[in-house]
Amino acid sequence: MASSDSESSTSSSSSSEEPEERNDLTSEEMSTSSSDDEARKEESGMPHDTQQQSAPTLSKSWSVRTAHTPIYTGGKIALGKSRLSLDDNLVPFLLLPVNGDLVLVDATRGIRLDSVRGENANDFNDDDDDDEGMDADAVTAFGLAGNDKMIVTCSHNSILRQYSLHNNGSSRLIQLQKTWGKSGHTLPVTAMEFHRSNIFLATASVDGSVRIWDVRGGTPFVTHSFRPLAAGYEGGGSGTLSVSAIQWKDDVSTLSIAIARDDGSIAIHNLRNADDVVVLRDHVAAVNCMNWVQGGSFFVSTGRDAVINLWRVQEVKSKKKKQADAGASFAYERVHTLPVYEQVEGMVIIPNSNPEGQDLLLATAGEKGRIRLWKADLSSSDPRLALLSKQHENSMFGEKRGGYTNLLYDAYGVLSDKSSHQFVTMQQLLATDAEHNLLFLSMHKEDYPLETQRTIVGHNDEILDLKVIPSTSGDAPTRIIVATNSAQARIFDLNTFSCDVLDRHTAVVLCVDASPCGQYLATCGKDKQVRIWHTERQKSVAIATGHTEAVGAVAFSQKLGRYQVRGKAADNGGGAFIVSVSADKTLKRWNLPGSSDLNELAFNEDEATLHAFLSTRAHDKDINTVSVAPNDSYIATGSQDKTAKIWRSTDLSLVATLKGHRRGVWECQFSPYDRVIATASGDKTIKLWSLGDFSCVRTFQGHVASVLRVRFLSGGLQLVSSGADGLLKLWTIRTNECEATLSRHNDKVWALDLLSNGKTLVSGGADSNLVIWDDTTKDVIRAKMAEEKEAILLDQKLANHMRQNEFKEALYISLDRDKPHHALRILTTVIEQDLSKGNSCINLLKGIVAEWNSEHLKRVIGYCREWNTLARNSLVALTTLRAIVTIVRADSLAAMDDVPETLAGIQPYAERHFDRVDRLFANSYLLDFVLYSMGSVDDDKKDEYLVWESSSRLVTPPKYTDGRMQIGGKTVITGTLLADPDDGGSDNDVVTIGESSESGSDDSSIEAD
Repeated sequence: MASSDSESSTSSSSSSEEPEERNDLTSEEMSTSSSDDEARKEESGMPHDTQQQSAPTLSKSWSVRTAHTPIYTGGKIALGKSRLSLDDNLVPFLLLPVNGDLVLVDATRGIRLDSVRGENANDFNDDDDDDEGMDADAVTAFGLAGNDKMIVTCSHNSILRQYSLHNNGSSRLIQLQKTWGKSGHTLPVTAMEFHRSNIFLATASVDGSVRIWDVRGGTPFVTHSFRPLAAGYEGGGSGTLSVSAIQWKDDVSTLSIAIARDDGSIAIHNLRNADDVVVLRDHVAAVNCMNWVQGGSFFVSTGRDAVINLWRVQEVKSKKKKQADAGASFAYERVHTLPVYEQVEGMVIIPNSNPEGQDLLLATAGEKGRIRLWKADLSSSDPRLALLSKQHENSMFGEKRGGYTNLLYDAYGVLSDKSSHQFVTMQQLLATDAEHNLLFLSMHKEDYPLETQRTIVGHNDEILDLKVIPSTSGDAPTRIIVATNSAQARIFDLNTFSCDVLDRHTAVVLCVDASPCGQYLATCGKDKQVRIWHTERQKSVAIATGHTEAVGAVAFSQKLGRYQVRGKAADNGGGAFIVSVSADKTLKRWNLPGSSDLNELAFNEDEATLHAFLSTRAHDKDINTVSVAPNDSYIATGSQDKTAKIWRSTDLSLVATLKGHRRGVWECQFSPYDRVIATASGDKTIKLWSLGDFSCVRTFQGHVASVLRVRFLSGGLQLVSSGADGLLKLWTIRTNECEATLSRHNDKVWALDLLSNGKTLVSGGADSNLVIWDDTTKDVIRAKMAEEKEAILLDQKLANHMRQNEFKEALYISLDRDKPHHALRILTTVIEQDLSKGNSCINLLKGIVAEWNSEHLKRVIGYCREWNTLARNSLVALTTLRAIVTIVRADSLAAMDDVPETLAGIQPYAERHFDRVDRLFANSYLLDFVLYSMGSVDDDKKDEYLVWESSSRLVTPPKYTDGRMQIGGKTVITGTLLADPDDGGSDNDVVTIGESSESGSDDSSIEAD
């Protein structure tokens, strides 16, 4: 698969002009004659009952059902001791770091339940990053209390936070309890460990120090601080060494902690006696794992120097009374060193099933990618570790891919007898590998064989391809095969996301496919191989070699009947086959043995070797895709040379070359219903071609980046495509329109496929997300019809209430239906009625407002902000707001979401309206002044005017100053009022008096709002 689009600017057509596109696609072309359709369906092996199906409904809407997102990207993991619920067979939960976050994961399904960061630390703004671009709140270490009720994390900025873990039915919720503050370490904290008592917590840092915290009470505090020992101590040593591991002694009465550092030293401190320090220096590299066994009688350590050291621990009684009161001292004697020939990254002690037994059983995992069990008889005077069991080669991860990075032990109970409530204890190991997979391995009591039970994928990396696996029983498909940026192909269950791994390739798998019968899978990759797998046995049954470059795409033949052909008929091309294309620019056809032969190979150690039946040089550049027609007659290929080609499957002869794209072709897909083929290209378009005359009949434009995948749905009437823009688009072929755009991915969507029912879509992209979409068109239509029906009923109720002057009920309906225009009419009527009765304008409103809930209040305040922007609605808006602030407490309003911001938006307009009314009020006395000056005012009115003129403090009485009239502090020049600079230039406030030299009018007029 090429990594980028072709940038060549040459024409994609053999001639200088692009082929003319046909835009007159008729129903006859979209749906061939019934006789031809029946014959083609019979030839392709389609069931007879599918031929009489009614016309499918066009899809309009899709929604995400569920998604598999990254849950683990490397680092320490924790396994909860308590359980999620009483109904899940006591399966534990996991705490996993992912991209600087820490997530709680259901161990049964691998589904993220919660995160410990949330709103308090999930800030990815630029200000949250340090100078090196590191997220300051990224979690660098965490500790889980033994009772699974407390989590403490330390972030990159050395802030310690404490979280509580609550059981909420079948899920757990994490809540921030408190922030401790700075850790006190000068460099990032890399390890944290709780003491068994859940009272003490140890934090270890890159600066070489370890701090012990007492977590009881309201404020945790430091009780001890340990640094690398100075030369005066036993064993000597100097310098700052990073802490590689810490381990508490598993004894509530004993407060001892072992601290391992990068130089291979182990310092064992007694918290009760600061002088009691034992230093072990038998390792030559960092120690990653250590623990006490047999009640503290022995000590085991291992690390990156590829050895396991076994120590005998003996008590040394002190003669000094002060030291004796502080507790006994211990001496450590190395009794055995076992070379394991690998850097050990994980070690667990497996409890002895016999309480009186003296055997030590431990498991190790490391860079070689193989888990091994070791056993030693501790009752012997000279105990020796010996290999007991190891992981089978077929299930081991391997050294070339990075090996294992963590190893944990878990024992859980399984209800064996419901009537007696008897439980059987099951043992399992949990390992993480370098590709971020979590493997659960079962252990049996007989010889402890390590068998992989299941795998949880922590991080898919870049998803390159996927294919829905048809069900062999005829039911709806429930599994998909996925190719990621890995040498493994993965089979996911769509319901639980549990994963099985197909692991035989030696390089990245680029493409996958599934046979139409669902029994076989095909994978190909950069190792130049094509492999055929048995779906149920998950075993490689055939291998095809012959390509000289990476194999970019593979496809199965589509007719079901061919898979029953075997023997010479199959060898001669009469049976099923696969086709493959490669960066070596060739197209190859490989004939498959019959299904009986392939099924037989699935139950033995052999695998068939396939030889190319036909081969041809297909294109001039890398070939990106290959597809087989539903009746196996044609094969289509698409290349970076901007062309798609149609080949006859029987002899690989060229039938047609489809030219028209301006960049490389990423996908070719035959319609399962009509004689057309769709191609997707790096030129951001999809083209539909007729298989009759091989002309282009449709071009779909809308993606803003390369179109990578395309599929037919809705009986061939629609297309769904995915692109490098991270979007999925739904197209209707007849109208050439995009019906919907689906956004869930953040990067290129390389993988796309549909379930057989056409109602479920699976997509995967470079963002590692695997998303399952459901067609919700019918649900949306039903919901819309129900909404319209309800709207009609509510509108009728609203009209009835308005007709009967039932304003309170009408207003409730308007608010519930979010109808601000109706609410404005109702409130206007209420205020007018109140004023007509001579009452205050808010008397009726106060009674209505008192019954509103917080949602109604927020909605009405939002309406008031919009109404208040217009002068004609400002009275209603401000009167309603006055009623609200009169009834509702100010602190209650301030506590409502977005209300303070909304009120802040009302204030500027309210001040402007007040200024306007104030000016109008002042100008209203202008007429009185004119009449008074003319002597036309009655005596009563004259006295009233004189009182106003002498006592008014709101406005200044009009007067002449130097031939100019001054009104309310404003000066009118030649009959025109000077504009108020703060008025905003409103046309509602114009006063014209007398003669104007500009207008030349002799009339005097006053215009007001």
